[in-house]
Amino acid sequence: MRPTTSLKSGLHLMAATTALVVVFAGSAYAVDGNAVAARLKGVYGEMDNKIEYSNVETNGSTVVLKDTKFSTPGMKETVNIGDVTLSDVSDSSGGGFKIGSLTVPDINYVPAGEADSKITIEGIKLSDITLPAEGATEPLAKMLQYGNAEVKHGAIRIKNTEVFSADGLTATVSPFTTTAPITFTANLASFKANFANVEDAKTKDALKALGYETVTGKFIAGGSWNLSDGHMIFDKFDYIVDNAGTLGLKIDVSGYTLEFLKGLQEAAKKGEGKADEAQAMAMLGLMQQLSFTGASIRFDDASVTNKALDYAAKQQGMKRDDLVNQGKAILPMMAAQLGNAEFAQALGTAVSAYLDSPKNIEIKAAPGKSVPFAIIAAGGMADPKSLIKTLGVTVNANQ
Repeated sequence: MRPTTSLKSGLHLMAATTALVVVFAGSAYAVDGNAVAARLKGVYGEMDNKIEYSNVETNGSTVVLKDTKFSTPGMKETVNIGDVTLSDVSDSSGGGFKIGSLTVPDINYVPAGEADSKITIEGIKLSDITLPAEGATEPLAKMLQYGNAEVKHGAIRIKNTEVFSADGLTATVSPFTTTAPITFTANLASFKANFANVEDAKTKDALKALGYETVTGKFIAGGSWNLSDGHMIFDKFDYIVDNAGTLGLKIDVSGYTLEFLKGLQEAAKKGEGKADEAQAMAMLGLMQQLSFTGASIRFDDASVTNKALDYAAKQQGMKRDDLVNQGKAILPMMAAQLGNAEFAQALGTAVSAYLDSPKNIEIKAAPGKSVPFAIIAAGGMADPKSLIKTLGVTVNANQ
């Protein structure tokens, strides 16, 4: 079996485990532990996943799902995860449940027929969990809410080589309310990716020459969501790679209301079994309910640009300065095709400044007022060049 099979299995498992963790955040204690387990199974099924267990043990406010197994679309096998423990379980107003904390046993999954590959996920825990009442029809009833979550360690091993590992994944979410924005964060303390076994010779040589056969870094994200008007902001979405740079994203949209969320849920169910094109069209229709307020993408260099320029110059048998000057000469001609002389000049100035002294470069879209996605879509099809002005796109470097 090819290594990519193990990698895909690993990614599916990690995604499924994340979903499972969130689902377990909705598990609840009741006098009848079997009823609680049945509720959990039903909620997990809402996401086209399956959960099974041999029996349920209840002791005061603690519920244990024995010999738990789960599976998710994209995975051919059922994964055994052992006993899942829910602690400090109590009823909440409206028929829902509160759970103080939840723990999942460490997972060590070996794909069938791949004894030299393994996916490991350790230290899964959630706390301050709320499960809406069964039978509730509002969109939030489908959302399993928690205050804090963590996964201490995760790793993917292929052919006895660890190709990816991550440590210290944490997330926080403030209580759901319609009177104030919900705030959220997600942080990954560290990750490590090993590209030593990359099969493509050219890619492998480039990574080796640049010194990135192994890369480390971290991830930081945060934002807010106002349920009353659907205003959602990702004010931080930073991918930080050590000795390379930081890619930061910011997004600001409105219209992500509970009604929009309900539409997404209904579209997902209606799209089951349909062609990808049909599902995409349904989602595109829903996107017309959103409005674009702003966004930016920024890269802060930490040596990768100079390394890449030196490598590219060497590959072409040129001096680095000559390669940079060549790029500067070509850029104005390419930018002129955008049909916006002012932006083309700004782009040329910013890129030239960045190539001369790589510090940071940022592309920002900041329209004077929110722009409906319908207008963006129409403009993109009729005259893509007009979007630069419509969205108020600017570019700056070393600021």
